[in-house]
Amino acid sequence: MSLDLHKLEIFAAVARLMSFTRAADQLHMTQPTVSQQLAMLEAQIGTALIERDTRRLRLTAAGEALLPYAERLLTVSNEAIEAARAAAGLADRTLRLGVGHTMAIYLLPKLLSQYQTLHSGHHVRISVGNTAELLLAVAMETADLVLVGSPAAHPDVIVTPFMHDRLVVIVAPSDAWADRAEIALDELRERILLTREPGSALHATVERLLGATILASESVIQLGETEAIKRSVEAGLGVALIQGIAVEREVAAGNLRALRLIGGDDSRTYAYAQRRGHTLSSATEAFIALLNSLSNHQIHHIN
Repeated sequence: MSLDLHKLEIFAAVARLMSFTRAADQLHMTQPTVSQQLAMLEAQIGTALIERDTRRLRLTAAGEALLPYAERLLTVSNEAIEAARAAAGLADRTLRLGVGHTMAIYLLPKLLSQYQTLHSGHHVRISVGNTAELLLAVAMETADLVLVGSPAAHPDVIVTPFMHDRLVVIVAPSDAWADRAEIALDELRERILLTREPGSALHATVERLLGATILASESVIQLGETEAIKRSVEAGLGVALIQGIAVEREVAAGNLRALRLIGGDDSRTYAYAQRRGHTLSSATEAFIALLNSLSNHQIHHIN
């Protein structure tokens, strides 16, 4: 019996992220497909690998036993691919880029368009994750470069800012705050607040502003996606602190109101991160050069 590497990759992603939704996003697949492929792997092995009947996913004993072998097989597979590409002269022209969820949606398309115009012979392989996942990926050299939001730190990684943004308070047009221009930080403690999951840079920023106690309270709803936060606020489920770059269209269309935050540091920095001491490919160096050359007019910058 031979194991399908693609199914092992899906299993490893679900096991690592403990979320079918986030694994599907990272693998650029639909959630039903991820569930189906994992079920097929379990059928092949003859036992469950992940417990699904609890609020949080949990590896079974079989899943715990399989995971290190799956990761080892996937590592060898990637090494084989990279060795073949290097022999063919392709490795130096390939960028393995990791991107945070917000930048993947609101910033990356414009960046990739510029990059491909300047370097049409280069190839980009993209993975998406939160800040903690991406820093680990570049530290383990499964990504050459990652784009993350602040705060971001890892002992084996160099983090370099390239763009600034601001957090704004978003509310529905029918909200009691909709006609206001600004909101004090302390007022947020009185409302149902929607934010991202632990491990994301936005969660870390909101925790710094409001404190861990508030984020652990029943007045906070944690969601895994920025789009889910925006849709929930539009539906009147609460308010949110969110990156200005992420709500331009909704504000312009009148679906959301963006209010200035006062009484706290609303600055937001986006950065690229690379492994300390790692030799960069020409594709990676070219992408870093593009990031460093960006002006305020080339890519949106919140004032």
